[in-house]
Amino acid sequence: MYRTTGRRLASCGVTVAALAALSLSLVAACSDDPDVPPVTADCVVRQPDGSYQAVDDKLCDTGSGSSFVWIYDGRHDSRTGRVSGGTFRRPPQTNITARSGRVVVGGFGGSARAGGGS
Repeated sequence: MYRTTGRRLASCGVTVAALAALSLSLVAACSDDPDVPPVTADCVVRQPDGSYQAVDDKLCDTGSGSSFVWIYDGRHDSRTGRVSGGTFRRPPQTNITARSGRVVVGGFGGSARAGGGS
Protein backbone atom coordinates (compact mmCIF):
# COMPACT_ATOMS: atom_id res chain seq x y z
CA MET A 1 0.00 0.00 0.00
CA TYR A 2 0.97 3.58 -0.61
CA ARG A 3 0.90 6.20 2.09
CA THR A 4 0.17 9.83 1.36
CA THR A 5 2.19 12.10 3.54
CA GLY A 6 1.16 15.56 4.65
CA ARG A 7 4.21 16.92 2.87
CA ARG A 8 2.98 15.67 -0.53
CA LEU A 9 -0.46 17.26 -0.06
CA ALA A 10 1.07 20.57 0.96
CA SER A 11 3.27 20.50 -2.14
CA CYS A 12 0.21 20.06 -4.39
CA GLY A 13 -1.59 22.90 -2.63
CA VAL A 14 1.33 25.25 -3.17
CA THR A 15 1.53 24.27 -6.85
CA VAL A 16 -2.20 24.92 -7.38
CA ALA A 17 -2.02 28.27 -5.58
CA ALA A 18 1.03 29.34 -7.61
CA LEU A 19 -0.67 28.34 -10.86
CA ALA A 20 -3.80 30.30 -9.95
CA ALA A 21 -1.74 33.39 -9.10
CA LEU A 22 0.16 33.11 -12.39
CA SER A 23 -3.12 32.84 -14.33
CA LEU A 24 -4.54 35.94 -12.67
CA SER A 25 -1.32 37.84 -13.39
CA LEU A 26 -1.48 36.93 -17.07
CA VAL A 27 -5.12 37.99 -17.36
CA ALA A 28 -4.40 41.31 -15.65
CA ALA A 29 -1.36 41.95 -17.84
CA CYS A 30 -3.28 41.22 -21.03
CA SER A 31 -6.18 43.50 -20.13
CA ASP A 32 -3.87 46.48 -19.54
CA ASP A 33 -2.06 46.19 -22.86
CA PRO A 34 -0.82 49.70 -23.74
CA ASP A 35 -1.05 48.90 -27.46
CA VAL A 36 -4.81 48.32 -27.21
CA PRO A 37 -6.74 51.59 -27.47
CA PRO A 38 -9.04 52.42 -24.56
CA VAL A 39 -12.71 53.00 -25.32
CA THR A 40 -15.32 54.58 -23.07
CA ALA A 41 -18.87 53.21 -23.19
CA ASP A 42 -22.17 54.70 -22.03
CA CYS A 43 -25.34 52.75 -21.33
CA VAL A 44 -28.13 54.79 -22.94
CA VAL A 45 -31.82 54.81 -23.77
CA ARG A 46 -33.25 56.60 -26.80
CA GLN A 47 -35.43 59.60 -25.97
CA PRO A 48 -38.58 60.64 -27.89
CA ASP A 49 -36.62 63.50 -29.50
CA GLY A 50 -34.09 61.00 -30.95
CA SER A 51 -31.28 61.83 -28.53
CA TYR A 52 -29.69 59.32 -26.15
CA GLN A 53 -29.83 59.69 -22.38
CA ALA A 54 -27.14 58.03 -20.24
CA VAL A 55 -28.57 55.61 -17.67
CA ASP A 56 -27.19 53.21 -15.04
CA ASP A 57 -24.77 50.65 -16.52
CA LYS A 58 -26.71 47.77 -14.97
CA LEU A 59 -29.61 48.44 -17.34
CA CYS A 60 -27.47 47.38 -20.33
CA ASP A 61 -26.70 44.04 -18.68
CA THR A 62 -30.21 42.71 -19.34
CA GLY A 63 -29.25 41.40 -22.79
CA SER A 64 -30.84 41.63 -26.21
CA GLY A 65 -34.41 42.80 -26.57
CA SER A 66 -33.78 45.59 -24.11
CA SER A 67 -34.31 49.25 -24.94
CA PHE A 68 -30.99 50.02 -23.23
CA VAL A 69 -27.83 49.82 -25.36
CA TRP A 70 -24.14 50.68 -25.15
CA ILE A 71 -22.72 53.60 -27.13
CA TYR A 72 -18.97 53.34 -27.60
CA ASP A 73 -16.76 56.45 -27.82
CA GLY A 74 -19.66 58.87 -27.66
CA ARG A 75 -19.51 62.40 -26.29
CA HIS A 76 -21.13 62.64 -22.87
CA ASP A 77 -22.59 65.99 -21.82
CA SER A 78 -22.23 65.97 -18.03
CA ARG A 79 -24.67 68.88 -17.74
CA THR A 80 -27.60 67.15 -19.50
CA GLY A 81 -26.57 63.48 -19.28
CA ARG A 82 -27.04 63.13 -23.04
CA VAL A 83 -24.64 61.16 -25.23
CA SER A 84 -24.03 62.01 -28.89
CA GLY A 85 -21.79 60.59 -31.59
CA GLY A 86 -20.04 57.28 -31.07
CA THR A 87 -21.19 53.93 -32.36
CA PHE A 88 -23.39 51.02 -31.29
CA ARG A 89 -20.91 48.51 -32.74
CA ARG A 90 -18.52 47.16 -30.15
CA PRO A 91 -14.99 48.06 -31.29
CA PRO A 92 -12.78 44.97 -31.68
CA GLN A 93 -9.55 44.53 -29.74
CA THR A 94 -10.07 47.39 -27.32
CA ASN A 95 -10.18 47.87 -23.58
CA ILE A 96 -13.73 49.02 -22.96
CA THR A 97 -14.59 50.78 -19.73
CA ALA A 98 -17.95 52.28 -18.83
CA ARG A 99 -17.90 55.91 -17.76
CA SER A 100 -18.59 54.63 -14.22
CA GLY A 101 -15.24 52.82 -14.32
CA ARG A 102 -16.64 49.32 -14.74
CA VAL A 103 -15.09 47.08 -17.39
CA VAL A 104 -17.59 46.26 -20.13
CA VAL A 105 -17.57 42.61 -21.15
CA GLY A 106 -20.70 42.19 -23.27
CA GLY A 107 -22.50 44.62 -25.51
CA PHE A 108 -25.32 44.45 -27.96
CA GLY A 109 -26.26 46.67 -30.87
CA GLY A 110 -26.12 47.07 -34.60
CA SER A 111 -23.78 48.92 -36.88
CA ALA A 112 -25.53 52.30 -36.86
CA ARG A 113 -23.82 55.40 -35.51
CA ALA A 114 -25.40 57.13 -32.57
CA GLY A 115 -26.83 60.51 -33.37
CA GLY A 116 -28.92 62.91 -31.41
CA GLY A 117 -28.44 66.41 -30.20
CA SER A 118 -26.51 67.62 -27.22
